[in-house]
Amino acid sequence: MNVQVGATFARYASNIKEAWVNERRLNLEQTHIIHQKNKLMLVVFVTLIVLDILANLFIFPEIIPAILLTAGLGCALVTFFVLRPKLAKVGMYVTVCTSFIPFWVVAYLDKDVINFYFLSMPLIMSSLYNRILPILIASFLTSITLSFFYIDYSKIVFSNHLKVDVLYFILFSIFVTIFLLFSSRLTGSLLERAEKKEKQTSLELLSTKEYLEAYFNNTTDSIGVYDLNGTILKVNASFEKMFKVDEKDILGMETSFLSFTSANSLRVFLSKLKKQKQLSFELLTATREGNHVDLNITVTPVKNSEGGIIALVFLMKDITDKKRTEEALMQSEKLSVIGELAAGVAHEIRNPVTVLKGFVHLLSKESREKEFFTIMDKELERINQITNEFMALAKPQAIKIKRQNLKELIQEVCVFLESEAFIHQVVMEVVHFEDYIWLECEPNQIKQVLINLIKNGMEAMPDGGKITIHTQVVDGYVNLVIKDEGYGIPEEVINKVGQPFFTTKEQGTGLGLMVSMKIIENHGGQLTIQSEEKVGSTVEILLPHLKRGE
Repeated sequence: MNVQVGATFARYASNIKEAWVNERRLNLEQTHIIHQKNKLMLVVFVTLIVLDILANLFIFPEIIPAILLTAGLGCALVTFFVLRPKLAKVGMYVTVCTSFIPFWVVAYLDKDVINFYFLSMPLIMSSLYNRILPILIASFLTSITLSFFYIDYSKIVFSNHLKVDVLYFILFSIFVTIFLLFSSRLTGSLLERAEKKEKQTSLELLSTKEYLEAYFNNTTDSIGVYDLNGTILKVNASFEKMFKVDEKDILGMETSFLSFTSANSLRVFLSKLKKQKQLSFELLTATREGNHVDLNITVTPVKNSEGGIIALVFLMKDITDKKRTEEALMQSEKLSVIGELAAGVAHEIRNPVTVLKGFVHLLSKESREKEFFTIMDKELERINQITNEFMALAKPQAIKIKRQNLKELIQEVCVFLESEAFIHQVVMEVVHFEDYIWLECEPNQIKQVLINLIKNGMEAMPDGGKITIHTQVVDGYVNLVIKDEGYGIPEEVINKVGQPFFTTKEQGTGLGLMVSMKIIENHGGQLTIQSEEKVGSTVEILLPHLKRGE
């Protein structure tokens, strides 16, 4: 039992010692708190003086001038320190000591029991600081004051009491002091815990805020915050970059170029967000400059403390490249299927062609018109080569690359298509800027490309017209341009040109241009198409140029 009591007193002694050390060592935050409490003490001090003046105005008005004089001096002294935050600690002690003066004056001038009781008020007021030293100072002054006035009033006020009763006043002061010390210590401990928790919460909130701001400002995803009327409240840098806008130019305005932020769209989102936490969807939309971008959009509500939606956050991820990759995979899958079909079709074509070629050889030996059989044999051979090229879609085959003059290939194709051009009332105009335009190519494949493109131009001009073919060498590349005056290709479908089975012809297969593009690609070149409705189409082919002597 004695051990427990000793441990308890030792713990209390340790706490008092720690409190005493803290009393002498103040940080900036504690000094600020003391300064604020000095202001509070001044308010309490003035309030008690006013109440004392009002009470004595009816009881003993003769002492009011003395109260006003001493109270005025006391208030001036306390105000001096209250107005100086750097002197907060000194001001605390001055305020505690000064608060005794008006009560001393009142008790001395008006020997009434009620005024005697008020002599303990400064001790009670000192507990506002929740610090040990001010309470001890106030307790010491209270004990001395009560003892002095008890002895001084013993014949007037306390004539019926024994002088030993002064001990009771001192014990009372000690009891009040101990109570205030424990109360102050408890209150200070609670405040300290609350402050630590508040600091921890503040740090967590600050950390979260900094994290969110870092994500908001540095993420590659576009973020836009809108109110319920579709007015933009805040955007991040990625939003500005994606949609080519400046935040200062669009804040407080509606983003009309984004269809999903219209008032009607927001009403739909709000109705759905009442049942679910967020919405996600994909959409092809336009920037302010008119460029199109594929977006994955997530809509999240911002709610107030009552759970009502006050704003919407749009998180937009650019998936244009992802969409292109998916389309490329689909294109690859189509080509794979076409390749399998091509192998079977080409195999079926080659068998009858082989038979026909054999009979042509036999007939050419017996007939006098050998020239016609030579032409037929040549064309059958070309059909056979085309089927071989068609099979290349399924399985790439070795081709015979050789040095070839492009002018000669164009001339042979023009002669071959001359009769068909006459039927379609089409004039072919060929312009060469160089005498020799050498390529390293497979001649029959290049001729196949030329035939496909020129025939497409003819079919695009049912009422006749002109096809212009010109070549020139630019920066190490042969630039071959084939231009017609046909009805052109609609803008909304021109991006699909070259895809398998896509065609603008009534009876087309959609394979000719695709095969032509693949041939040019295999030759290290590039084929592009530009078209305008009712004006015509222009096909531009770039192929590596082979310099003389190479």
